[in-house]
Amino acid sequence: MLSGLLACARGGPVPAAPEGCVGCHADPPPGAHAVVPCTSCHLGDGKASTRESAHRGMEPEAGALDTVDRTCGTCHPGEVATVRTVPMTTGRGIVGVDRFVFGEIPTPDSRETLTEVLATGTPTPAQDHLRKLCAGCHLGTRRGNRDDAVAGGSGCGACHAGPALGGHSTVDVAVADARCQGCHSRSARISLTYAGLAEAGTVPAGTLPDGRAVFHVEPDLHAASGLGCIDCHGVTDLMGDGTSRAHEEEQVEVRCESCHMPVPARWGDVHDAVARRLGRVRLDDDVVATATRGTPLWNVVRLDGIWRLTGKLDGRRHAVPVVGPGHAGVGHERLTCVACHAAVAPTCTGCHTSLDAAGRQWDFARAAQTPGAWVEAGPEGRLAPPALGVGADGRIRPAIPGMIATIEGSGPSDTPREIRRFALLDPHATRRPARACADCHRSAVALGLGTGALDVETLRFTPAVPVEGAPGMAQDGWTSLLAAAAGEGTRVGARSLDSTEQRRVLRVGICLGCHAPNEPVWSTAPRPRQCTLPQGWWDRPRG
Repeated sequence: MLSGLLACARGGPVPAAPEGCVGCHADPPPGAHAVVPCTSCHLGDGKASTRESAHRGMEPEAGALDTVDRTCGTCHPGEVATVRTVPMTTGRGIVGVDRFVFGEIPTPDSRETLTEVLATGTPTPAQDHLRKLCAGCHLGTRRGNRDDAVAGGSGCGACHAGPALGGHSTVDVAVADARCQGCHSRSARISLTYAGLAEAGTVPAGTLPDGRAVFHVEPDLHAASGLGCIDCHGVTDLMGDGTSRAHEEEQVEVRCESCHMPVPARWGDVHDAVARRLGRVRLDDDVVATATRGTPLWNVVRLDGIWRLTGKLDGRRHAVPVVGPGHAGVGHERLTCVACHAAVAPTCTGCHTSLDAAGRQWDFARAAQTPGAWVEAGPEGRLAPPALGVGADGRIRPAIPGMIATIEGSGPSDTPREIRRFALLDPHATRRPARACADCHRSAVALGLGTGALDVETLRFTPAVPVEGAPGMAQDGWTSLLAAAAGEGTRVGARSLDSTEQRRVLRVGICLGCHAPNEPVWSTAPRPRQCTLPQGWWDRPRG
């Protein structure tokens, strides 16, 4: 084992003395780890003379976080330290939002981790819900106690252990999209949408590891161009920078603008230790793009005046279209890129979650079936144009129903809790062309109203399926037209468009009834005062 550690300390592996392991296991892992002693990763006793003694104390799942300090961490201590802080390990956002929705904590920004949820002796209803439905999908899980959507290794191995090619699994930094799909095929379904898969459709594409049927749909245009997940998401997004953040959107440092409105930096001034250790060698004078916290994107470089992205999996070069600050046009300064360019997003409404006290369900805290089963029922999810919502920073993003649901059996009174909250997201569904002007300015769905008939001139909205006792509210809606208060989100400060913003959007929608989007009037400033309609027409009472 010492020779393996010395090799890492010197910056690269060197051949090690043979161990007894190879007498039975003749196929070492392909690549750089082939010369690392087996016991450096799997523990046990490489000098033992019997199978039993050799396997004593062995770690079959190298990289599992409860033993990682003695395995991967001996060579990669920095990465092990930071990966423990990321949402994929802590699950803080999942815990916070779940307990917030159940009414147990005042905000979704909890410091509580999934590890702590699993360790508690007297779980609350939300903690029990997490332990039975959510806690099997984070880096602390092991193969025998894991969500059935997730295949592959544990801890570090969840990303870095590839398929077994007739022997030992590959161990590499070239993380293929299939390794991301297990966890990210749930919740917002971003790995499915990106790859062109959905749980509703007409062209079957097979089944996922957990048995869900999926169908072919149009993929994200980056996926269609051959880009993998790691071509955009680098080490700080995935393995962290040492700061523990509650939610994934806080952790993710790369943005559309990182490549398409790049902030350039000289590689010699910004190259980081991780990139250097991984052999990401560039000339000091190379100009690279940077992410929002200043991390250099070593694979996005300006060459001969053209920005190019090099694929991390296949080495292909892709020219990157660059746009200027005024790309979105007058009046769209608050819009994020995905507000216009994300064509669809997963949409599911009307879910019902109830506790069946007489049932039994797998408990990830106990690794066994325990009394009480959370039963979820609802309509089939589909891809549809998303609503638009506002984040705490005031910027406008796509939004989907995070919780339009009834939760029953969540407290001593067993009074059902009615939830209507939307989640802001990047659906990973960039398509050509972008959403048309009318797709937002004349759309009930974009305004957060849900499906129904919207008359932009009379400001009347008729829901397709109204909420009983709430006139003007659609069953799949986030808010109502010109409501006194905006709909709530799953983050502090997140909300639907308010009545002022709805009016502003609809003013343009009315203009679109006469003026085509390519007319010169839109290239100046599409403001109400430029219209020839009578003064005050815009703001008079409607309906």
